[in-house]
Amino acid sequence: MKKLIPVLVALLCFTVFAGVVLSTPNTVLYFLNWGEYIDTTLITKFEEQFNCQVVMEMVTSSEAMYQKITSGTTNYDVAVPGDYTVRQLYEEGYLRKFDTGNSEYVNLSAYDSLFVSTLRSLMAEYMLDSKTGEEINEYYFPYFYGAYSIIYSEKKEDVPSVIKENGFASLFDRSLYNEDVKIGMYNTARWIVASSLMAEGRDPNITKMDGTKDGDIDSELKDHLVNKLKSANFDEFGSDSMKRNVANGSLDMCYTQLGDFFDALYLVYDESPKGAEIKFNVNIPKVTSAFFDSMVIPTTCQNYDLANKFVNFMMDGDNAYQNAQAIGYSPTLKTVVGKYIEDAENGAYYYGDETTENSLTLKDFLEKYPMYLDPIGQCEKVYMLEPKSTQYLSTCEIIFNSLA
Repeated sequence: MKKLIPVLVALLCFTVFAGVVLSTPNTVLYFLNWGEYIDTTLITKFEEQFNCQVVMEMVTSSEAMYQKITSGTTNYDVAVPGDYTVRQLYEEGYLRKFDTGNSEYVNLSAYDSLFVSTLRSLMAEYMLDSKTGEEINEYYFPYFYGAYSIIYSEKKEDVPSVIKENGFASLFDRSLYNEDVKIGMYNTARWIVASSLMAEGRDPNITKMDGTKDGDIDSELKDHLVNKLKSANFDEFGSDSMKRNVANGSLDMCYTQLGDFFDALYLVYDESPKGAEIKFNVNIPKVTSAFFDSMVIPTTCQNYDLANKFVNFMMDGDNAYQNAQAIGYSPTLKTVVGKYIEDAENGAYYYGDETTENSLTLKDFLEKYPMYLDPIGQCEKVYMLEPKSTQYLSTCEIIFNSLA
């Protein structure tokens, strides 16, 4: 994420959210988003173009987003939940269709031709109505995507090779290393369960040892996961802090999303004006799970036309390219991928320029990190996290809390 949202902006959003905007509800778009997940200059541009105000509230997980949308406390117009939460919200009747037939929204009406092929294949396989088996395309627009990954420090000699050879198992088995290593795990309960299952080559959605995926996690699998996670003896549980610690070498590796690596990479360049020393990298295991966050219109929406305008605005190729450059997660749109490749050939820079001591050309960036534009192209098996019951998610929390 190249441009972090200042704390002051977030505080102003909540201040406005609490009071002033209530006097002009017809010109306000209530936007539920993750933190540091949009170029705020695009929000300003949209407000000026459509003479409105965007009020953004931020959360830290899809589960929190689900709770906020379904509680009905706030009338959100647009939200950006993760893929399995989109499916759950759709199945439970909490999403409205986009106005894809309206010629005013040229980007919304071009759905089938918008997205990169690897992502489009995942959408066609997983984003289906559970009763009809048909795609639910009119209910979501992918915003960013990527894969669950391992960010690792290159300071210890055998760490890169062990991770490359063993994938997620390298997070759980310290005997693979010839020296002591410090390992971090993301503090999201469902991710912890998913990573431990993928480390064994299993589907991250199973609820029983025999591979069953229905219902809640049974006692046998629960005990197995608790024992496995306890034996892993993670050195740190965290979120944004872990990528920074891997980058500075105080942590040898951590489980996270691909975009966090590019965020950390940019931060190192940004904080090293005399020349960045990059001693960390990222690995996407051959067996992993992909993810994509999508813009949706909840049924709580009170300003439907403005919501469609906002998503159409964000799906515009130029705006989406600017947003991708600012945030650092992999772009979903074909046009944005094309702009990256074109700009790379034309000598553009990922960081800095020819006048700065610390710089990185876009061409060198894409050659060194090809997974940015193609996160899952080299994977052998790609899962997606599937919608689960409240009880299942509660069991994930119980498993996580057992590690305290």
